[in-house]
Amino acid sequence: MNTPETWLWASALLGLSVLLLALPFWPAWSEWRRPRDRGALPIAEHPRPLGDQQLPLLLANGASFETVQSNPIVLGEGALGTAPALPALQRWQPPPSARPWGRNGWHIPHDLHIPAGHHVPCSLVVRGRCVLQGPGWLEGDIKARDGLRLGSGYRVQGSLFSEGDIRLDSGSRVSGVVVAEGRLQLAPQVVIGTPQQPVSVCADRIDVRGPAQVHGTLQARVRGQVAASPLSPPPAEKLT
Repeated sequence: MNTPETWLWASALLGLSVLLLALPFWPAWSEWRRPRDRGALPIAEHPRPLGDQQLPLLLANGASFETVQSNPIVLGEGALGTAPALPALQRWQPPPSARPWGRNGWHIPHDLHIPAGHHVPCSLVVRGRCVLQGPGWLEGDIKARDGLRLGSGYRVQGSLFSEGDIRLDSGSRVSGVVVAEGRLQLAPQVVIGTPQQPVSVCADRIDVRGPAQVHGTLQARVRGQVAASPLSPPPAEKLT
């Protein structure tokens, strides 16, 4: 039965429903009627990409680490110098036992030692130990089963992979990923990755004698350590 009381309750419920539905739109209505901003809010014209350079993360002498990420990561104390210009290089020729691998690479079925002063314009797959004496330059990736070593001042425009250890001597530079199933050793002035291309560096153990620099992610599956004193380098070791 329709009574005045029934109409009153129905009107009250209807008004309450309308009020609850309108509340979320009240800020927009108020801003439209009386805008508080003089004009449109500015929008960045050049948003910062994810891989852009950030503030450096410093791991001082004596620091230990497991996984760190920054662009760049500075390992050890001291100034990082600029890479010197490479001398004139001669084109490397693969040994007779080498076989083509992929689109632009060579498969080497034994240990490989490339003397200083060579330009290697291809990727390498080495079924043994690989040693590249610096200065030199390789355009491609290197996969070495029994260990990999870059001599002083060597540059790789690509990535490094090894089922054994990887050692990067002073001043060597790698633009791509570095993955060692064993130990990774970084000497002073080593740089891995670039500000425009952050990469991943991973090994069971990572030993750093700084200053060195990594752009991206550095992961020591067991332990990473920055030497406490870079002033007393280890004795010189013959490249073999």
